[in-house]
Amino acid sequence: MTQQPDDSPKRGRGRPRRLSRDLIVEAAVGLVRADSQASLTIKSVADAVGAAPMALYRYFPDRDDLLHAVADRFTKDLEVSITSLADVTWQDQLREWMVRSMESLRPYPQLLPYIVSTRQPAWLPSFVILTKVLEPLRLSEEDQALAITLVGTTIVGQASMAAVRRPSKETVTVLRAALDTSEEHDAAERAKIGSIIDELPTAYDRLYDTVIDSTIAAIEALGGRAAPRLSGNVRRGSPMSPIFSNPEPW
Repeated sequence: MTQQPDDSPKRGRGRPRRLSRDLIVEAAVGLVRADSQASLTIKSVADAVGAAPMALYRYFPDRDDLLHAVADRFTKDLEVSITSLADVTWQDQLREWMVRSMESLRPYPQLLPYIVSTRQPAWLPSFVILTKVLEPLRLSEEDQALAITLVGTTIVGQASMAAVRRPSKETVTVLRAALDTSEEHDAAERAKIGSIIDELPTAYDRLYDTVIDSTIAAIEALGGRAAPRLSGNVRRGSPMSPIFSNPEPW
């Protein structure tokens, strides 16, 4: 195979890369993708581009501006698509889309506040998708805007909670300890409350499905239709991508 010539500019030996806003953002995105839980700092990004931290302040006045730029890049590069199937209800489509979107958002807790207020028009494709999904309801424009906003805030809100919430077993341990040492409750009350606390892990597992059920029921109510009983089972394998595509599992 004939090797194609490399037309990219060559950097002299020992010569540092010329800094630019795009280069810095690219490095920061790489750090977040490599370890989404690691705090993204000016110093860590400066180390990644081989520059002094002060050099980055020529392009970003503070860390918030850097994180906003990283969130902009994330949303700009997102793939958004949906395939409608004749045998799939709008409820099933919406449920799958919301679940996968949650799975894609959750790994990046430090970017969530910036993704919500991104300066990129990445939310427009989601409006187009949800408009098509909700078309069978024949909602008014006002109600359709409300339904789309409800879906978006549900996804981001739940992703934010899931990202910062302590593990359910740890929560149970802490609440149990507080309950056992409380003098405000008698033995019968402690037993009753304790049995509910013990069910928190199961509640956490069921929470997002329940929230989705409630969201779908609220949208159905906007359409003036009785809310059917939803199974709560997430259909996997649908040819539908979420608002935020992410190969990493939840």
